[in-house]
Amino acid sequence: MKIFFSTEEVAQQLEIPITSVDFYVRTFRLNILKVGKNRKYSHTDIEKLQKIVDLIHKEGFTIEGAKDKLKAKEIKSSINDEVILRLKEIRKTLEFIKVGLE
Repeated sequence: MKIFFSTEEVAQQLEIPITSVDFYVRTFRLNILKVGKNRKYSHTDIEKLQKIVDLIHKEGFTIEGAKDKLKAKEIKSSINDEVILRLKEIRKTLEFIKVGLE
């Protein structure tokens, strides 16, 4: 299984022109690994681009609307991560109390 993909491969996979891939990378300020003059896209990078393409081409968002939507998802994701971390800490505390009671 490939780890990195070229711009051409990403464009083909997302079914958009290469120029659109480059435009979205610049516009959404995606941090893509560069090797020489070529970009190398990871699976995570492709997933981010797929979300952008879906928002713009399928759901009809503007560029600014897509940026806002992605920011809202990032905020929600960070809040969820914080809640999960708190719950894990509570679980550890409860397990410690359980062991103490036995």
